[in-house]
Amino acid sequence: MPTQEQVPSFRSIAEAGELTGEVRRVATAVARDLDQGGKYEPPAEALPQGVSLCGALDFRIHVSMRYHASRRAWYDRLHRMMMLTIAAGASAAFAAILGGLLEGAEYLCAAVGVAGVLELAYALPEQARIEDALYRRFNALAAEIAEAAAISVAELHRWEARRLLIGADADDRKEVLRRICHNLEAEARGYPPEVRYRVWPWQRLLAQITSLPPLRPLRPDA
Repeated sequence: MPTQEQVPSFRSIAEAGELTGEVRRVATAVARDLDQGGKYEPPAEALPQGVSLCGALDFRIHVSMRYHASRRAWYDRLHRMMMLTIAAGASAAFAAILGGLLEGAEYLCAAVGVAGVLELAYALPEQARIEDALYRRFNALAAEIAEAAAISVAELHRWEARRLLIGADADDRKEVLRRICHNLEAEARGYPPEVRYRVWPWQRLLAQITSLPPLRPLRPDA
């Protein structure tokens, strides 16, 4: 089994008892669905009919991988922007002071101060490392599923339990971003448009910050 990278300084948002109950619930649903015909439609994701349980599980894992890779890139870009503002602003402010442009130097110093406060308050490099660790854990699980030559019900139970355990450490409350990642993965797999969410331009613009309405469920005519 691949070694899982631990998420630094990130407290789980789920209690152990709740997580155990969720694992049992999923395991029971899996066994019931297999008994009824070997197909499974996960409640949290809408997939084409006939997608197997393993395919549905793999889909959800890859959506999570896309989500955390996107968050990692977002925090990394913000960190670089803050560092650029601090470095360039400080140099320009120093030059402005030497040139006697005190009013301009005041604005530059303010920009440097704001960038420094944001960098320290939100710990952008730390947030990027957290998202990278989560991405790697989901990636390791996806690789293990892809590597399996034969898949048993017990293996499916164990993989679903691991997905839930990793998800307990993940902050994936950006619903619009999750829907965007869902659509990208569905498109990559050739799923029909009926299983993709409608995402509006203003939602895409602020997906990394907040989830703006409307957040409509999947419908055949969406």
